[in-house]
Amino acid sequence: MDKKVYYRGKAGTYWYNFTEGLAYALTYKPTPANLIYTPHIHYGNGKLQYFNTYCRKDLLDTKKPLMIYIHGGGWVSGITEMRNTYLQNFAEKGFYTASISYTYAPEKVFPEQLREICSAIDKIFDDADKYNYDTGSILLAGESAGGYYIFFMAALAADKSLASKLGIEFRHNNEFSIKAMVSHCGCVDLRRLLNPEKPQSKFPDMKMMVCSFLGRDYESALEFLKTDEGSLTYPHITTGFPPVFFTTASMDRLRFEGYDMMEEYTALGIPFASYEGTGIIGNHAWTIVTKFKKGRECLQETFDFILPYFNDYKEIFKD
Repeated sequence: MDKKVYYRGKAGTYWYNFTEGLAYALTYKPTPANLIYTPHIHYGNGKLQYFNTYCRKDLLDTKKPLMIYIHGGGWVSGITEMRNTYLQNFAEKGFYTASISYTYAPEKVFPEQLREICSAIDKIFDDADKYNYDTGSILLAGESAGGYYIFFMAALAADKSLASKLGIEFRHNNEFSIKAMVSHCGCVDLRRLLNPEKPQSKFPDMKMMVCSFLGRDYESALEFLKTDEGSLTYPHITTGFPPVFFTTASMDRLRFEGYDMMEEYTALGIPFASYEGTGIIGNHAWTIVTKFKKGRECLQETFDFILPYFNDYKEIFKD
């Protein structure tokens, strides 16, 4: 890897994790009394190879749907625990939630993070009977670069040959399916994100982030994405993809990526709904912050869209 690409990526890791630490302090909420929080369940030996879970205490012995969350952070950063407050809402509703951590770029590059996420999901599937959640009823969610990962997992679910093409061992590949997804300000198509004619490419540090993830400088990344091998680095949305609740933000350059994905969904006839954050949640990915009135409004519209896909569990869902 080019040294400039590596050191710029590492600087991004330190800077963005510093800002996430501040956001975590502002959004922190202790675990509600009706939930059990289990942090740092390891699926590998790496420092960041773990996931955190929430479960409603009254549902410990009851079958429940599964929510898997994959954090963002521009591929180069992300404090998994900063998403806890958001996930508590889904756990209180009735989902068993698992929030996956993974190694940042440029320490590892594509497809290593996907390999880690698949290993985490394998571990989650292995533990299903122990914790009484339904791996056939999965809600997949993520924000920012987490949107990339959830759409890539949707691609793996839609094309069972893709994992082997990438050299990824995914033991539960054949069983893995997704009922619905939630994408908060997702950045998904690497071609659009590096294309200077696309407004989403103007998102701060986007060039550094994508190049760190690919382990290539800008010019070679552009050329690589045009190749057959490079085409494997971004998810191709097909009719086999699940319904999605998209959120965008009025002051976010990445809202254009959301608009482009909604156009793809419209063309393919796949159901979706959307919400655009304004005011204080008009900033990138702040639609997950439910301390604010608009954030709670977004959360309610999310539930209104996704819960019908989990009707088998409507009896356990709380208002």
